[in-house]
Amino acid sequence: MNKIINIEKVLFNDEVLNAVNSREIHEYLKIDTEYPKWIQRAIEKYDFIKDDDFIIVKNDGLGNKKRNDYITTLDMAKELCMVSNTSKSKEVRRYFISVEKEARRPLTINEQIAIIAQNSQETNKRLEILEKTKRLEGWQEKALHDSKNKKVYEIAKDDKVLANKLHRKVWSLFKKHFSLPRYNELPAIKFNEGINYINSLSLADMV
Repeated sequence: MNKIINIEKVLFNDEVLNAVNSREIHEYLKIDTEYPKWIQRAIEKYDFIKDDDFIIVKNDGLGNKKRNDYITTLDMAKELCMVSNTSKSKEVRRYFISVEKEARRPLTINEQIAIIAQNSQETNKRLEILEKTKRLEGWQEKALHDSKNKKVYEIAKDDKVLANKLHRKVWSLFKKHFSLPRYNELPAIKFNEGINYINSLSLADMV
């Protein structure tokens, strides 16, 4: 049997199932609607459920931009073909059915372990991304403010005019140093680095 679309074993809610990247279905069926709109409409219209019928995986797209790929169970893939109503829909749906018949065998322990390990790695990657992009908590934002105020009054002392200038200057330097549009968009993972940067500032840095 000629391979039309790649089918892999993927973990869905602790169950290993045959799965397909729906982007490949979209491309093979030559659907006019853009992929993100097409898959979102299908999910909303036919009540597909995240983690039961599909999972979302971020992959590299054009220009190394991340794109969302929807990995679907074979059952969802067959339904997508059925409702797409293109000239190749029946061909792909029959292909999925044939592959299912051939592939109906229990996975070995080693295969299950390998799949679980792969999904664990993907989960860890997502957690790392979340950790790197996690925003400051309220107490951390206040701590930055307090460090800024302490630094300003330490340098300006009783000079209120200078103090007003330094308040603005500290945040200006801070945003430039960390390449931020606003100081409070500093990732939480860089909180200590932010505190240390403010504490390291001197009058010479701000004039």
